[in-house]
Amino acid sequence: MFEPCTCGTGGLNTGQPNCVPTIKRTALLIFMNTIANDGTYNSIKATDFVNGKLPDAFIEAKINEVDPSKRWFVMPKINAVTDLRAEPVTFDVDGIPKIIDQGVRTFVGSFYDKLGSPQFAGVLNSFACIETSYFEVSVEGAIVGIDNGTEMLPIAIETGTLFAGVVRGTKTELSAVSLTFAVAELVRDENLIQIGSATIEPNMLLKRGLIQVEGAAESLPVITATTVRINLGFIYGDFPNAIPFEGLVAADLSFDGGITPATLFNTTQSASAAVSSVVPVVGSPGLYDVTIAAGAISADSIAVAMFKAGYELTTFSYLIP
Repeated sequence: MFEPCTCGTGGLNTGQPNCVPTIKRTALLIFMNTIANDGTYNSIKATDFVNGKLPDAFIEAKINEVDPSKRWFVMPKINAVTDLRAEPVTFDVDGIPKIIDQGVRTFVGSFYDKLGSPQFAGVLNSFACIETSYFEVSVEGAIVGIDNGTEMLPIAIETGTLFAGVVRGTKTELSAVSLTFAVAELVRDENLIQIGSATIEPNMLLKRGLIQVEGAAESLPVITATTVRINLGFIYGDFPNAIPFEGLVAADLSFDGGITPATLFNTTQSASAAVSSVVPVVGSPGLYDVTIAAGAISADSIAVAMFKAGYELTTFSYLIP
């Protein structure tokens, strides 16, 4: 909605103080749900600051949030950004163009080289069908959003406009993933505001989003009531071999977001299954022999989940023969 005028108030004063912060060009994007599953808006509140700074602990908690509807999905560095609003929509009255709506603001940027993989395009397109908003991180490390009084909201994306396409490399150009979307119609540019890098405890330019891990139980060696071999890897790699996930330890396995470490979950009995050991298979990165305490029986379904900072494993299950 275009509402540039408020009757009865007049224009605002035009003077400026000596030093006015300016928003620099975009280096990173942080995607998130506009509204979490519990109905609350994702935002940064004035009360989230501690002694005048946005704490690293707050930001890390957002990146590693167990609830995906409240999580910050930090993108890698984006280049060749254009972020422009089109000319206003007008209606001619006796040849005089009257402004009736603001033009569409379109964001376009590219992820190059190893970031330009088809798999990453799929990751970006996973946000296309949900109500998605974003914070910008400027080249100075500031976080940019929408001023909403006591909180800073992320910038809303017009649903149905986000698209990521693969641009194949040539002799003279790198492979890339091109991202484009339209900013939501009701967003007003004059409400953009930033949290300056000086008031953010960590360097936002060094932050990274969670890395997706996929897994499955191997059929050999034969699964027993207490033992299973699992195969963990990333969504990236060459067919048929995904890049393996290495470094798993027993404490990383947790079905409740790290509250109870070293556990799987017996969904048949609705009970936890304590992990006795996790042993990497020598010479086979990504393969692990997992042993759980006795208690499961034939036909029980065991769910495997992980809580490890920087990663998220898609929960999978296996059936005890």
